[in-house]
Amino acid sequence: MTRVAVVGAGWSGLACALALSARGCAVELFDAAPQVGGRARSVRVPLGDRSYLLDNGQHLLIGGYRDTLRLMRQVGVDLDAALLRLPFELRYADGVLLRARPLPAPLDLAAAIATADGLSWADRLQAISFAWRWRRRGWRVATDLPASALFAGSPLAIVRRLWRPLCLAALNVELHEASAQVLLAVLRDSLAGGSGAADLLLPRVDLSRAFAEPAAAALAAGGARLHLHAPVQQLRRLGAGWQLDSRGQLHAADAVVLALPPARAMQLLATVESPALTAALAQLRGIAMAPIATVYLRYPPGTRLEHVAYALLDDAAAGRHGQWLFDRGRLDEANDAVMSVVISAAAAASAAGAAALADSVAAQLSGDLGLPAPLASAAIVEKRATLVPAPGLARPAAGLPLPGLFIAGDAAASEYPSTLEGSVRSGLAAAAAAG
Repeated sequence: MTRVAVVGAGWSGLACALALSARGCAVELFDAAPQVGGRARSVRVPLGDRSYLLDNGQHLLIGGYRDTLRLMRQVGVDLDAALLRLPFELRYADGVLLRARPLPAPLDLAAAIATADGLSWADRLQAISFAWRWRRRGWRVATDLPASALFAGSPLAIVRRLWRPLCLAALNVELHEASAQVLLAVLRDSLAGGSGAADLLLPRVDLSRAFAEPAAAALAAGGARLHLHAPVQQLRRLGAGWQLDSRGQLHAADAVVLALPPARAMQLLATVESPALTAALAQLRGIAMAPIATVYLRYPPGTRLEHVAYALLDDAAAGRHGQWLFDRGRLDEANDAVMSVVISAAAAASAAGAAALADSVAAQLSGDLGLPAPLASAAIVEKRATLVPAPGLARPAAGLPLPGLFIAGDAAASEYPSTLEGSVRSGLAAAAAAG
């Protein structure tokens, strides 16, 4: 039986471990944290005199996340109970609305744009022609370039109301920072991905319960060994296999998968001291990371929005940082009157500190939606939450140039950005290479 050590118990590591276990490998899973889930897990968030079990960052899934949804079902998650499925829509407080229609793809997207409220016909025609043009081209560019170049000459309103928000939601960076090819891959699998692919899936429960904890339980039931609060500090070649040092505890494996953020993967690979890893280490050093902020606000009991989710018009210069708003109470009664606001590319927004960011978001919601002053607020800023999917970014392939050594997660080559689906697909690719 092949012994495989998976280092990192985020969604990529969990996906990798599940696939390896299903192939009959003896799996050991390591993580420095005391719980599984990585950057998509639950945390206790104090909001005034109460604390709430929320996520360390508000996440959104879509119907096109086929591998993530399959794994959730595989580990026993009831998708209808865990996720609220809504047809794709972009709803703004000022009345602008794009909503998918119940038609076969790609007519559903075309109908959503053609019947959008609050957009001119020029805006609508540009969006429809864009989708049809790239569909004919297979959603591929000959040479990668900044995603902003895809919309050169496009009406400002449609870029501001549709394309930039989708880029921020999926790639977590601004259009000029993002790879055109990565954005097109996401649009291919979502807006043009077939029936239900563009549906919005909003977690009703925290992400630990939605996947991480059921996945860990399934691994344990299948015989995998989980080592939490157990950082791997060194890797060594051991005969034809590998030895892992976790706080002085030595573990042997035939193969190792590093499902880690790029900086941590680079640190651990450097302990191997092999010239064969020089190119991979250089690629890892070239990966930039970006912050994401989530602001949680608690309002008087019974405070509700008319709809569960809104897109927000942000303007950093005017102190308007919020980009997406979710009514957590409409998703889970335990979170009555709690709102979450997401800010991607959040470096400027978080520069003044968490308290100032929460105050500015509260003022934005008051002005846009008439919400009262919140009773309490908290901001969670993940400073290295996501990689910057820059044009032409090179990342190491899943199989590193040493026998039995593999890489997954944000650090590994992928056509996808740092989404939950991207993490899961990367973990599955590493498992296929290692198992």
